[in-house]
Amino acid sequence: MNIKKILVIDDNRLILKLIFVILNIDFPDYQVMLSQSAIEGIEIAKRELPDTILLDILMPEMDGFEVCNILKNNESTRHIPILLVSALSEMSYRIKGLNSGADAFISKPFDRAELKAQINVMLRIKFAEDLLRKRNENLEILIKMQTAEFQNIEERYLKVSGYALEYFWEVDQSGQFNYVSPVIVKILGFDSEEIVGLKSLFDFCSYNGNTETKELLADIFARRENFTENEILCSHKNGEKVWLTISGFPILDGNNNFAGYIGVNHDITRRREAEEANKKHLEKINEYQKKLKNLYYELTVAEEKERRKIAEYLHDGLGQTISIASIKLSAIARGELPPAVKKTLEESSELLREAIGETRELVYDLSPPILYELGLIAAIKWKLEQVEKKFGVVTVFQSYENSIGLGTDIKVLLFRIVCELLNNAIKHSGADLIKVEIQKNLKNITIMVIDDGNGFDFSQGMNLSDLGGFGLFSIKERLDSLQGSLLIKSQPSKGTEIIATVPI
Repeated sequence: MNIKKILVIDDNRLILKLIFVILNIDFPDYQVMLSQSAIEGIEIAKRELPDTILLDILMPEMDGFEVCNILKNNESTRHIPILLVSALSEMSYRIKGLNSGADAFISKPFDRAELKAQINVMLRIKFAEDLLRKRNENLEILIKMQTAEFQNIEERYLKVSGYALEYFWEVDQSGQFNYVSPVIVKILGFDSEEIVGLKSLFDFCSYNGNTETKELLADIFARRENFTENEILCSHKNGEKVWLTISGFPILDGNNNFAGYIGVNHDITRRREAEEANKKHLEKINEYQKKLKNLYYELTVAEEKERRKIAEYLHDGLGQTISIASIKLSAIARGELPPAVKKTLEESSELLREAIGETRELVYDLSPPILYELGLIAAIKWKLEQVEKKFGVVTVFQSYENSIGLGTDIKVLLFRIVCELLNNAIKHSGADLIKVEIQKNLKNITIMVIDDGNGFDFSQGMNLSDLGGFGLFSIKERLDSLQGSLLIKSQPSKGTEIIATVPI
C-alpha cells in the first residue's frame, strides 16, 4: 500500500513547525515531510514523490520559482501539484509563480481553512492526473498486446507460405468441377478426387448457414460476367471459416457456346484475420479514447465547481470577515486617540482594504461571478478589460449576439478556453492587438481569437504536442469532449488566428 505524503519546503523553522502541526491535524492520513533547504527539498521530492508540495518563495540558496521550475521540468516530479506559500502577495509574484509551473498560490499569514481548501484542491488534481496516467498506461499495454497478436498472425502466415496459397479450377456450364489443382486440400481440406465431377463451385460458399456468398457467385455466373477479385467467405472441410478471392472468366466451346468457367481462388484468411483483429483493436482504442475524453470533461467540470466553492468561501467567509474588521478599525480610528495609535489604526485599516481588494481579484480569477450572473459574452468582455488593464494590450470584441443561452457547464468550458487562448497570446505572441469574435448560427457557436503577434510555423494535421506546452492540447481535449473542433492559422511574423467551434 502506497503511503500518502505531503512535502513542505521552507527555510523558516518556525513556519515549518506550524505547518507540520496543522497538516497533522487536518490530514492525519498523510506523512508530512519537512525540508529547510531548497536543494534537499528537490532531492526529497525526486526520491519520495509526494502527493503535493508546499513551497516557500524566499529562500537563501535558491528561490521557490527556481525550485518549482526544476521540479516541473523533471519527468518524475512534473505531475506533482505545487502550492506556493509566501509573504509576497503582489500580483507580479503570483504571475511569475504560475508561469514557473506552480498550480496555486497562498499568502502568509494564511488562514487555516483556506490552506486546507487549497491543499485539498492540489490532492484532487494529483488524484485526477494519476487516474489519467493509469488509463494511458493501460491503453499502451493494450496496444502492445495487439501488436504482439499481429506479429503472431504474420509468423503463422510465413510458416504456411512454403506452399502456394491459391488453387486453379475449371467448371462446366452448370458449375460442376471438371478440374481443380491439388493445392485445394491445403486450403479447403478436400482432395481433388472428392471434388471433380462431384461438387460444384457453389458447394463451399455457405459458412455457418450464411448463403450471401453463394448468392453472389450464382448471380455473376448466371450473367456470364467475369469474377474480378471478389472476396468470398467459404467453409473448410472441418467447418472453419476460410476467406478467398475469386478471379475467373467464362469459356466457350468450338461452336462459340458457353461451356463453363476457368479461374483461380487465393487464400486471404490470414489477411482477413489481421484486418478483423486490427478493427477490434481500433474499436477498443476508440472506446478508451472516448472514456478518457468523458473523464477529462468530468474532471474539468469538477475542477470548476471546486473553484467556485473556494471563490464563494473567500467572498462570503474570509472577505466578509476582513470587511467587518476594516469597518471596526475605521470606527475606532475616528475617535479621540493618541496620534501614534491613530496612525497605526489607519495603516491597519489600509492594509485590510488592500486585502479586500486582493481577495476580490482572487475571487474573480477563480470563478468570475459575472459569468454566472450575466453570461458568456459579458464575462469575455470583462476578461478583455482585465487584459488591457494588466498587460497594456489593445483588445477588440465583436459579436452580433448580446447574449447566448448555454448550459452552465458548456458556458464555463468555453470561457476557460477563451482565457487559455488569451493567456497564450499574451505569453508567447508579443502581440499589440488581440481580437475576440463570436459568431452563432443554428448549428454552431464559433469563437475566434486573433492576434497580430509573432505567429509560428503551423500546418493543419500537425501534432499539437510538437508545439511544446500543454495549452493548445488541453483546449483541443476540452473541445473534443464537447464534440467541437479547433482550427489554427498561423505563419511566422504574420500573427495567429485560432478558431474554436462547438455544436449547439
